Amino acid sequence: MARNTNYEVAHDLQKLAVIAVFFNPVRYSSRYNLYRRFEEHMSQSGVFLFTVECVFESAPLFGLQQQTYEVTQSNNPHHLQLVAPSILWMKENLINISVKHLPAHIEYIAWIDTDIEFDHLNWPHLVIEELQRYPIVQLFEMANFLGPKGKNEILRRDYSFVYSIKHNKPIDSRQYKEWYPHPGYAWAMRRTEFNSIGGLFEFAVLGSGDLHLAYALLNRIRETFPKNLHEDYQRLAIAWSERVAELAQEGHNVGYVPINIWHHWHGSKNDRGYVERWSILERHQFSPSKDLERNTETGVIGLVSRRNIGKLQMSVRMIALERDIVIYFQSRKEDSESNVVKPIKSIEPKPGPVNPKPTAAGSGSHFRINKQTLPKFSSHSNRPTYVVIPSSGYSHINDPESCWVDCTCCERHDHHHDDDCPCCTHYGGGHGWEDHHEKPECFDEFEHEQGCHDHNEEDEFYDAYSGDCDQGNTPGGNVTDDYGDGDHQGDTNDDGDGPGSFY
Repeated sequence: MARNTNYEVAHDLQKLAVIAVFFNPVRYSSRYNLYRRFEEHMSQSGVFLFTVECVFESAPLFGLQQQTYEVTQSNNPHHLQLVAPSILWMKENLINISVKHLPAHIEYIAWIDTDIEFDHLNWPHLVIEELQRYPIVQLFEMANFLGPKGKNEILRRDYSFVYSIKHNKPIDSRQYKEWYPHPGYAWAMRRTEFNSIGGLFEFAVLGSGDLHLAYALLNRIRETFPKNLHEDYQRLAIAWSERVAELAQEGHNVGYVPINIWHHWHGSKNDRGYVERWSILERHQFSPSKDLERNTETGVIGLVSRRNIGKLQMSVRMIALERDIVIYFQSRKEDSESNVVKPIKSIEPKPGPVNPKPTAAGSGSHFRINKQTLPKFSSHSNRPTYVVIPSSGYSHINDPESCWVDCTCCERHDHHHDDDCPCCTHYGGGHGWEDHHEKPECFDEFEHEQGCHDHNEEDEFYDAYSGDCDQGNTPGGNVTDDYGDGDHQGDTNDDGDGPGSFY
């Protein structure tokens, strides 16, 4: 297909800023290497690159390395270094924060995944030209998903979501095998319009922010999350999407850049768990307004700290939620070079109906019944150690003494998940509850029946988690202030079963 990659006039690139987000809880070397490649590519493109890097203070609690900044320097004005109290998918939150730190003269902002590369260096001029026509722009026409061998191994090609809108291609999960409109990789907006919608939806703590944005353009965000997700998440997402849809005129006021991109390999697509990760938020009934708090000084969000929770039961659930998020990040295996997908020679778009009637709200069309099971620990001894580390600044790890956080799930009852209890972790070596605990029972309303657990006195267990409340954190619902009432990266399983496989 012939593409016009020329631009009418040379634009002032000083008005454009590219935001790169870097967070790496598992310390994948591929993320570091891809960022360095991307940094050089942006330099060659002549654009202003603003990099925000976030480290996670809770990493040692889950057996991960102590976090240090890998790609940014504190004395570089083009870098922003932040600390998050909990391990979450931080992309959209960090982008929103970064926009507030950009110089006042910046009129256009782009956020681009650091694993992609444009096939022409004139792309910044094309971006500005398109942003002068439309307030929201996706920055490519077609994406080449590469294998471990690089540009000599193209595993699949996908057209962009906005290209699909503009060319009346099907945007329907039932037809993704024939036509997949990619929702991610690279977007840009006019700064004023970005602010008018309240920034990006930042409560997708396991990813899918790009998917939410793309479908919000068409006022179809209800198709992007499962029906069993907490109603609070759904309500906030819908309220935000209504502003996006109004700005985008339900797809009529958006554009794309007529240029192709390369997506560089960082692990098999089969390890991304784009569908399965939703089960974590469903299982824990994640509620953004109840389960998140925002640091009022930095804007960084995190799970509600122990002292602000006020309930042992809630504290246990927060630890279990973060534990499952850590397991998800580990399961992505982004340093793996193993690939089971055969490279393709070419791909021709197949005809399909013009954007079909949207699926009914809550249909769960993106979420198949036959889901893969998220990786779980199968024995006591191979679980990560949860140890509270003395530190300052965040209430859930600033206790004066390190203390073990142990599950007391009774091994004698018929509990259906003795080896995957949500109460944290078991002692190694096969120790049972009777070795450590005696007294009152707790009640976990999400996973257990009353009487399954025996814990020490609540105040002792609670003290193990809590500390002085971080004055910079605002508990609970205040995270939703910007919303009023209110991976991402694409690929597919071999069988192409369902859109969630791509996100």
